[in-house]
Amino acid sequence: MTMKKAYIFDLDGTLVNSIYDIGDSVNYLLAQRGLPLHAYEEYLGYMGMGIGVTLSRAMPGYDDLPEGEQAALRKAYTAHNEAHCLDKTRPYEGMAEALQALSGGGAALGIYTNKPEVLGKKIAAELFRGIGFKFVLGGVEGKTMKPDPGRVLAELGRLGIDPRDAVFVGDGNVDIATGKNGGMTACGVLWGFKGREELGDADVIIAHPSELLNIAQARPR
Repeated sequence: MTMKKAYIFDLDGTLVNSIYDIGDSVNYLLAQRGLPLHAYEEYLGYMGMGIGVTLSRAMPGYDDLPEGEQAALRKAYTAHNEAHCLDKTRPYEGMAEALQALSGGGAALGIYTNKPEVLGKKIAAELFRGIGFKFVLGGVEGKTMKPDPGRVLAELGRLGIDPRDAVFVGDGNVDIATGKNGGMTACGVLWGFKGREELGDADVIIAHPSELLNIAQARPR
């Protein structure tokens, strides 16, 4: 089995199904403000660009609030979700086994999510014990987010890995764009939140985590 040297993953909708805990945390904020709650399925369309965009889409009036109040809501979301992000969130079937195989084969693994970084690190540590991610990057106030690949490229540089020898794996167009922008192979997954229509520019599309082991020959387009 010939593998790429590095595999970098989106988190929500790629490594884990987290829609229920995310929805519960946003609905908690909505309930506090006396606003209508959303069904879990609605949150599928609100995600991918960080909690600020999710709140903008889910909470009426969010965009009209002063930045200080918006920041307070983002902080409140993060605090609530940190306490509940493992209530219902689970890895996708076959994901842990695929990660173990990649890592066991010598590949470096990383995570780059627009989810608040503290939440990404907690989920990765608890649900993927023993995997040994080289880095877990997430949303941090004042730092760039996907589709900007700069932070991932810096980590690859630290590891001595050429981006052309790396795969960026995700379920949405922001993930495909991140891979493309960084000169990595962009791999779209069909089991996540977004669907095939968002993966049109992907170099390769897979339907099960086990297929991660078979994309070594794919090259960035």
